[in-house]
Amino acid sequence: MDRDPKEYLKIDELPEKENYTEEEKQIIMDRLNEERLIHQRVRERLDGKIQEYTEEEKSQIISLLNEQRLSKQKREEIKNKRIKMKKKYKFGSREFYKFTRMEREYFIEVKECESISGRPTLISLYYRTFEEFKKKDVLIKTEIYSEYFFISYNPIRVYFKTYALEDEK
Repeated sequence: MDRDPKEYLKIDELPEKENYTEEEKQIIMDRLNEERLIHQRVRERLDGKIQEYTEEEKSQIISLLNEQRLSKQKREEIKNKRIKMKKKYKFGSREFYKFTRMEREYFIEVKECESISGRPTLISLYYRTFEEFKKKDVLIKTEIYSEYFFISYNPIRVYFKTYALEDEK
């Protein structure tokens, strides 16, 4: 790889001498720098630092990124439909949401609602009796495609049914 710079830069037309004029020095430095940059780019490509994509690859990457963005945006919209603009109830110092179409009036704490994910979790739902506020442990999860909560009353025999929170009027 160590070749004479005159050989690949074609500097033969410049005479071999001790002192060069400023113009000759600039020509030699420009050619050497150009060659150095070419070799540096080749080395970077071989090392994988620089990667050039074809127009087709660029369009595929852009469409993939766009799909991911749209998917994330859709999940956020569904999550907002699930929780936002829902009626809040206040019992003592805690706030609750109320589920609709359940066997009785079940409430879930607002702060627990935010932490529910696609993985089934054991959470306490609350209901009122004449004297007190009681709780029932249920298995609950969400799905990214649905604005409903999936609840199984029995954590051992798992059978999920869909329920929504009560909307504000």
